[in-house]
Formats: sequence, C-alpha cells, structure tokens
Amino acid sequence: MEEIATREIMWNVSTLPNVVTMYSLMVIALIVAGAGLLRQSELVSSGKPSPLHQGNLAGRLVDFISDVLFQKRTIKSRTPGIAHTLVFAGFLALLLTTTVVFIEHDLGILIYRGDFYLFLTVLSDVLGIGVLFGLMIFAHRRYIQKADLVHSRSIDSGILITLGLLIIQGFCVEGLRIHHGEISGNPDKWAAYSPIGLLFSKLFWGLSIKATKTLHYGIWWFHTVTVFVAIALAPYSKFLHIIASSANLFFRRSTKPVGALPFPGDIEKMVEAGEEFSIGLGTIKDYSWKQLLDLEACTSCGRCQDACPAYRSGKPLSPKWMILDTRNHAMLLNNEGKLGTSKLSGPLFSLDKNLANNLLLKGSGIVPQKEGGYEYADGGVFRGKNELVQKSALKLGVNVDQRISGEVIDSETFWSCTTCMACVEACPVGINHVDQIVENRRNMVLMQGEVPTEAQKTLKALENRGNPYGPPEARTEWIGDLKVPVVKAGDEVEYLYWVGCVSAFDKRKQKIARSLVTIMNQAGLSYGILGNAEGCSGDPARRLGEENLFQTLAKGNIETLKSIKFKYLVANCPHCFNTIKNEYPQLGNLGDGREPEIIHHSVLLKRLLAEGKIALKDEGTARKVTMHDPCYLGRYNGEFDAPRETIKKSSSRLQVIEMDESREKAMCCGAGGGHFWMDLKIG
Repeated sequence: MEEIATREIMWNVSTLPNVVTMYSLMVIALIVAGAGLLRQSELVSSGKPSPLHQGNLAGRLVDFISDVLFQKRTIKSRTPGIAHTLVFAGFLALLLTTTVVFIEHDLGILIYRGDFYLFLTVLSDVLGIGVLFGLMIFAHRRYIQKADLVHSRSIDSGILITLGLLIIQGFCVEGLRIHHGEISGNPDKWAAYSPIGLLFSKLFWGLSIKATKTLHYGIWWFHTVTVFVAIALAPYSKFLHIIASSANLFFRRSTKPVGALPFPGDIEKMVEAGEEFSIGLGTIKDYSWKQLLDLEACTSCGRCQDACPAYRSGKPLSPKWMILDTRNHAMLLNNEGKLGTSKLSGPLFSLDKNLANNLLLKGSGIVPQKEGGYEYADGGVFRGKNELVQKSALKLGVNVDQRISGEVIDSETFWSCTTCMACVEACPVGINHVDQIVENRRNMVLMQGEVPTEAQKTLKALENRGNPYGPPEARTEWIGDLKVPVVKAGDEVEYLYWVGCVSAFDKRKQKIARSLVTIMNQAGLSYGILGNAEGCSGDPARRLGEENLFQTLAKGNIETLKSIKFKYLVANCPHCFNTIKNEYPQLGNLGDGREPEIIHHSVLLKRLLAEGKIALKDEGTARKVTMHDPCYLGRYNGEFDAPRETIKKSSSRLQVIEMDESREKAMCCGAGGGHFWMDLKIG
C-alpha cells in the first residue's frame, strides 16, 4: 500500500504533561488577550453614534476582501507594500497550517495528509522565509535608511523582533525534526517539500540523537511560550493593528460622498429648538465610535505624513501624530477608567492597566509629566525631523474635559491643514484625518470663538457681502463686451454656469470665465449665469470651521438655484464644484424632483469636443505641457481624465507629460482649507 504523505504531529513533545501545560498556557494567553481587546472595544464603544458608517453589509464585505485580504490600499506604496505583503501572506499561510494541524490533532479530522499536506508544507516554508525578507526590508527602512515617515521606539522594535524570532524558531524546530529522522534511520520521505526546514537541518549536522531531541524540546517550548506571549500581549503591541485596522477598513465606507464633510445638523433649526448643543470635536467625549476606531487603527506607518504638504513645508501638522496623540490621550484616559465603567474588574482590570501603560504607551514613548498628565520622552525628538511636530503634543491624559485643540495638541496643528485629502488617500487602513481636523476647527470657531486673525477678515466679508473680494455688484464686470445671458427667477436654460468668486473678481482668473463663455457661445449652447445673484459657495467658511456661515450662504444659493430651471450646472472652480455637488444636498435639493447634474468645465469641454460642437485650430509650436490635478477635482471627486483628454485633443503639437506626483498623488497647491485667505507664517 502506498504510504500517505504526512508527518507526526507534536513529535518529541506529545506526552500528556506537555499537552496539558501547552493548553493551560493557551487559555491564560487568551484570557489576557481577551481582557485587552475588551478594554480596547470599550474605548471605541464609548464614542458617539456614527450612522454614516452603518449598513451596506455587501459593500463592506467587498471592501474587506479588497483592502484586508488582498491589501489593495497597502500595496499602493511599492517598497513597504512589498514588505507588508510578504509578512501578511506568510502570516496567513502559517495561520492556515497551524489551524489544519489543530483540526487533525485535536479534533481527529484527518486532513493534514496527502497532496494537501505537501501543498501546505511547501507553502508555509516558502512564505515563511518571505516573512523574514519582509522584516529585513522594514528593518532597513527603520534603522539604516531612517526614513522620516517612520519613528522607532521599543514597541516598533518589539514587533519586528517577535515576528523574526517566531519564524526562526519554527524553522529550527522543523530542521531538528528532519535531522533526527536522518540520523535515526527513519528519514522524512517528504523533507524536500520543506526546503527551508531541510536547509536548517544541515545546521545541526554534528548533533547526536539525544542532543537533537533535547535541543528540539527546548526550542519547541521556547517557540510555544513565545507564541502565547505574543497572543497575550497582542492588544498591548503593534499586533493590535491586525484587528483594529481590519475593523476600520470594514467600516470605512460612508454614506456621505468622499468630497463632503460630516453634516452636524441644521444649525438654524437647532438654535430655534432652544436646546443646548455642541458642534465639532472639543474633547475626547465628542468623538464618534468610528473616529475612535480610526485612532486605534493607526499603524504609525507615516504614509500620511509623507504625503502631507503642511508637514513637508515645515508646519506643525503631521497627520500621523495628530492621530497618535489623540489616540494616546484616549488610551491614557481609558486605562484609568475615565471613559466609562468597564466590564472588567479586580485583577484583570489592574493587569490590563499595567500592561497598557508599561507596554503599549510607555513603549510608544509616553512618560508622566511632573505636574500631572503625560508627554513624550526625550522632548519628542523621535517624532520626526520637523521640530514643530516634535513639540506639537502638549499634555496628554489629564482628564476627559481637556480640549483636544489647544490643551492636548497645539491648535496650530489643526490650522495648518489644507484639507487636500492626501493623507486620507495615502492611509492604508482607512483613517479620515481631514474630518477630524475640520471637526476640531468647527469646535474652536463656533464653540470657543477662536479664529485665526487673518481668516477673520475673509469670514466677515463673506458674512457682509457674500464674497471675499469686493462689492457684490462688481461680480459681473468681467463680462465686458461679451454676450453672456444673465438668468433670473423663472428662466430656463440647459446649462447654468457657476462662475465662482475667484473667476468673477480675480483679474487673472477672469480669463477662464471669458474663455469658457466664448466657447459656450461658439457651441450654441442654451446657457446663462446668475450674475450678481450668485454668492460664495461657502467652501472657505466650512473648511475654516465656520459651519453656521457656510449653511447661511448655502441656503441662500440653494433658494436662488431652485428658482431657475436647468439641466446642468457647470463650475470651473473645483471647490465650488465639490461643494455644490457633494455638500449642498445636505441642506436641500436644487430643484423640485429635478436634480441637475453638477459637472466640472473640463467635462463639458470633453463632451463638446466629442460631439463636434466646437472645433480647435491645430496650430502653434510643439511644446510639452503637464496637468496639475486640483485636490478637490481629483482626490475628492475622482475626475482625472477629462482635463487630460481635453488637453490632448486641443492640439497634436502638445506633448502631455506627467509629474512624479500626479493624479491621486498630486501635490496640493496650498490654498485649500481656507489657506487661500490665510498666510500662516510658519515653515
């Protein structure tokens, strides 16, 4: 009878005392890990409801498969993507093999044999060595290359050392088993299917049978204890991200458009109701469970920081540290039981508190301040090369009533953001940094009355005259001698051109408006503009945190738009385009059951060219051109191709080339988030 491929499970350690001790340690490890996970889940569940991140189970499962199992977001960055894929794939392979061994040995279901055994053996060996290669890449970036986007503390070293130790231990155990078979006259017939284990077996060529069994026994127990310690301490180490980031990616999908900020409710109605309310994120008590899960999911990879124009220009914002500082503040409070009562009590609560403080937080560089609260060790120099970021954390973990902006984190951190969404695009675990930043701004402006001096003038102008430039009656002076129809209430056109404040008032940008209406005239379109009835879309006010002013401006514009019948609204300003398309629906429809299509002018030009309604003269000298993707058109709304296709069709003499940072990775111009009207003299 042909022998079936398999191996003896728990060779050399299968005695009853060993089995009992092993499973006793496993139970202890699971209890400790369970207590830690319960406390972390209690931290998240202490947050406010987040209805935007509920429902749509099918879509969330698709996200989970794409982003977690297939690492779609992680592999966007090549080198760390390769390293993480090697580690993740190896982890899954070894987890699968361990599970199959458990099913065979403990449940008595004979599946670890035959071709399946050989397949798993090869898979776990090959992908296991892949884990070591991945860890070496991580170690090189962290300790040799010393990339600024990563920082190194004991908690960071711990995960690399633990994973490396586990893999090497496993290969040693496998190699000793193979070596024992060779010298005892009972060789493993399928040793070739364990290529790395077979290679390791050659390291023990001089060991006798007794010495081999003794060493195997010692390393096996060392490996077993290491596994159970890693399991027990997972909630207190960077292993926590395996669970937290997976959960965050599952709940990442939101019912609001990517380009819209969270809607706090109709402020006018809230005031009329006469009840007390708070807007934005003031203290940790204001965070929703999804925002708290965002904090827990952070892996400290630094991709957000690397993409952030504020950090790269020397300002005090690192999206990574904004998230980590808030997380550490929340965890310190949670450890003291200040975010609510816990289901844990007595010894387990004390154990969790000690492990969280001494491993997770101390290992992350958190140390007590003499006058109370916590700060970062060594003056925070390890936080990055940006000296302002090193000092941006103020005092963590004092009490739940600490304001995040101004008491936990320097308020300039939040004002430095251009809301370009590069951090959100770069994040592999689905964190939305921008929402948290703007929500903190809202609280500063509306609840605390704190507004940057340079922004006050702009906000006042928006409030008094509906634009940040000049007299409302000057809004149509750009028209000059052009024939441009100005619509009024009751009129009907196919295209309504939303000019925007910049194109209406800025002398340079007026060229855009004049060119576009010239093209629309040439194409014979039925179109019009609102003229002096058009007001600021409200984007600067909302991004600066002045939600009440935004809603006032938006409601006025919505009423104006509802008085006109039109099929398309065309905007050339990406900010106006995004605000009207994605945020106005939060406050009402633009028509009575006849919602128009909101398009960017590049889409209109693309359509007109395709329909042959406009013809371009193919003349001029040959030259190279490039396309700078506006954040609010590209990352916010996914429109990358229309401008490029229009440029390519405009002349055969143009060679369109791409910048290194283009499309999803395009660098922000620096004007978003209200920065067009602010000149932060930092960095």
